[in-house]
Order: sequence, then structure tokens, then C-alpha cells
Amino acid sequence: MKTKILLINILMVSCFFVRAQTLDALLQKAYDNNPELKALQLEYKAAMQVGPQQSQLSNPTLGIGIPILPVETRLGSQRLMVSASQMFPWFGTLKSREDVVLSMAKSKYERVADERLDIDFQIKTAYYNLYLLQEQQAIIRENIRIFETIQNVALAKVESGKSIASDVLTVQIKIEELNQQIQILEQQKHGFSAVINAAVNNPIDNTIQVDSGKIDFAVLTLDTETIQQKIQSNHPLIKQLDWKIEASNQAIALNTLEGIPSFGLGLDYSMVSARTDASPLNNGRDILIPRLMVSIPISRKKYNAKEEEEKLKQQAFSYQQDNLTNKMMSQIQGYKSEYESAKLMYDLVNRQMDLSNSAYEILLVEYSNKGTRFDELMKLQSDLNRYRMENINAIVKSHLAKFKIERLTDY
Repeated sequence: MKTKILLINILMVSCFFVRAQTLDALLQKAYDNNPELKALQLEYKAAMQVGPQQSQLSNPTLGIGIPILPVETRLGSQRLMVSASQMFPWFGTLKSREDVVLSMAKSKYERVADERLDIDFQIKTAYYNLYLLQEQQAIIRENIRIFETIQNVALAKVESGKSIASDVLTVQIKIEELNQQIQILEQQKHGFSAVINAAVNNPIDNTIQVDSGKIDFAVLTLDTETIQQKIQSNHPLIKQLDWKIEASNQAIALNTLEGIPSFGLGLDYSMVSARTDASPLNNGRDILIPRLMVSIPISRKKYNAKEEEEKLKQQAFSYQQDNLTNKMMSQIQGYKSEYESAKLMYDLVNRQMDLSNSAYEILLVEYSNKGTRFDELMKLQSDLNRYRMENINAIVKSHLAKFKIERLTDY
């Protein structure tokens, strides 16, 4: 039976190394395949196509008239009338319209950058949680092997009459409990795997295997002033509002141009049939009339209201930027506290493990020789297992806190 279990473990380890996926590979796959990211990218490309539509002249007008009752002129009767006209806005108006919509389109691009930060954070967090569960399982398996050693010692002491059979049963119960914990942790992996699968557009039940390499406690250096300046100048949500302010400024410029008279050119043509009852000079000559048109925006109220509207929107956007910056800086301070708490826990459990390992060796020798202090030996080994679990938990928490900060600063 032990041989079979060993073979199964070897097979599982072999499969793990074959199927392990790096974090960078998963992130790149998400950038290429994430549906939400693709949708936002297409929305941005679609918005960029609005600019050329706005920079075009309005459609020319063309009219054809056939008099039911012919209009008689000195040179003959009008049989067909054709008119064409084209309006032209003031110089620069078309370009200004394009600038407004392109600025709004660029604000959509910042949504793509912000979504990418979210995807990074989701995958990194799920990946490191999977790593935590995997390492906890490894610690428990190692703990099971240690308890099996204690069990063998207990069996030998029972056979020699220096211990009682309940010691063996106590160890077996503990081993069974640890095996159950491994199964529970295995079930918890499914939720984090599903998060990654959704982000990379994989089937939701795909198994995600993470690298088994050792990770160290995260290194975090924070310069609050530099981070605040970076957020104010480069964070996608802040830049999105910058583009909205830019679009608002351009809307004011456009509003000014649209308040200037526009002009148009037109041409009227009438086909005239020659008179038969007389022969005047130029009999039957067609009529051709060039026209110049001017559209004068007399009512100024709507233009004044539009300018005031845009100025108020700019103030609102500016306040939103301040609010976002304050929230992010507050969140960063909270994440920094999470990191510092993990560091304190990490240092504490390392000291506890050093002391407990020494005490464990002493108790194991004493139990092997005399069969005494079994309960203390069991408790100390359980404490060592807990310290190892807290150690890897503190390491992963340090990285998770760093990921939270990078969600707000890594762009």
C-alpha cells in the first residue's frame, strides 16, 4: 500500500511540473484573450471612427422642380427648375468638432488601461492564493510524515512496554485530521482557478497549476509624495478625467466658432422654352442664378449657456480627480499597514520556529528513550505546523498587499 501511495505521489508531482503555468504567461494570455479587455479595445477603436465623421461638411442640397402651371417670362415659359446649395461653417469649425470627439475617444482608451490593471490584480491575487494553498498542502504532508515517525516511535515504545496504545491512536487520529485538511485545501483551489480561467478566457473548470519555486517576503518601498504625483499625472482614471476636461475645453472653442455666422453657396437653374408667338432677343434663353447665403446665429442665449455648462463640468471633473487621488492615497496607506502587519507576523513566527525546533528535538529524544512527555511532543509538533502555515501565509500576504498597491501605482 505504501508503495502504491508513493507511486501516486510521484505521478502527481510529475504532472504538476509538466502543467505548471507561470504568472507572466497567464498575464500575457489574459491581455490577448480577455473578453472585457477586447470589448473595451473595440469600443475605443469605434469611438476613434467618430472623428472623421464630424470633420465632414454637411450634405449639399439639390432640388428639382417641374411647374404644373408653367411660369411665363418675357423670353419664354419655365419648364424645369434645378437648385443646388452647400453650407460652409466658419473656418476651423470642422476641425474643432473632430477634436472634441477624439478627446472623448481617448478618455475611453484610459478605461482599457484601467481594466488591464484590474486583470493584473485579479490574476496575481488568485495565483498567489493558489500558491499559498499548494504550500500549505506541502507543509501538511511534511507534518504527516513527521507524525508517522512519531507513530513508529510510539509503536516501538508500546511493544517495549514503555508506553500505552492510546499514544498510537492519538497520532493516527492526528494524521487522519491532517489528511482531511489537505482535501479541504484542494477544494478551495477551485475558486481561485475559476478566477484565472475567467480572466484568460479558458473553460471555467480548467485546473491551474502554479510554480512550486520558493518565494521570499515581498520587498516594498514607498515614497508617498512621489506616488501621489504619479497618481495625479498618470493613473488611468485621472487621465480619463484629464481627457474629459480637454474635450470640454475644445467644446468651448467649438461653441465659439458655431456662434459665428456660417455661409453657403448656391446655384439655381431654370430651363426656358422659346416663345412661338414672338421672337424677342435671346428668346428661350435659360436662367442661371448664383446665390450667396449667410446663416446668422442671432440668439446668443444657448451659446452662453453652453459655455457655462462646460465650465461647470470642468470644475466637477477637477473635484473628481482630487477625490480619486485622496481615496487612492488612503487605500495605499491601508495596504501599507497590511504589509507591515505581515512583516511583524513573519518575524515572530520565524523566531518561534527556531525555538520550537530545538525544543522538539529534545522532546523527541526524551520520548524515544523514556516514553515520557508524549502530550508535550504532540502539542509542540502541532505548534510547529501552525508556525509554518503562518510563515507562508505572512509571505503571501506581503505580496498581496504589494499587488494592491501596484493596482494603484503600476502603470
